[in-house]
Amino acid sequence: MPVIKIKVERNLEQLHGRMRRLMDAFSQLSRPMVLSNSGWMPAVDVFQGDDTVFIVVEAAGIDKDNIHLTWDGHFLRLAGHRKCPVSLDGRHFHQMEIEYGPFERIIRIPAHIDPERIEALYENGLLTIRIPCRKSSDKIRINVS
Repeated sequence: MPVIKIKVERNLEQLHGRMRRLMDAFSQLSRPMVLSNSGWMPAVDVFQGDDTVFIVVEAAGIDKDNIHLTWDGHFLRLAGHRKCPVSLDGRHFHQMEIEYGPFERIIRIPAHIDPERIEALYENGLLTIRIPCRKSSDKIRINVS
């Protein structure tokens, strides 16, 4: 009889969060797409009102000077670094769930926005990014001959 080895994640909530983030990365292109190229990934909520796109990032323990935002086309790049508050040398951890080090998220914004008016506010461990939508004047009528 064959033996099958199964590795079970110790923390099922952490596994659930990782699966949710993986599904976000493979979501439909018409919805906001969130990708990561390196390090850990902070949790991100993206939602749109009538005239504004909001992005809320869970950023507890990150110094605001270590958060970098860049707009490029339809993508907002969020990168930074969370430092460990204690020295890791000679420590024996019994449990370690908080991720430290560099992070990056690339978020696709499906709306026409005004990048000159993007605002970011870091308060109580949450980074809130407000992106005003632009009235699309790019629509033109095309005659078919």
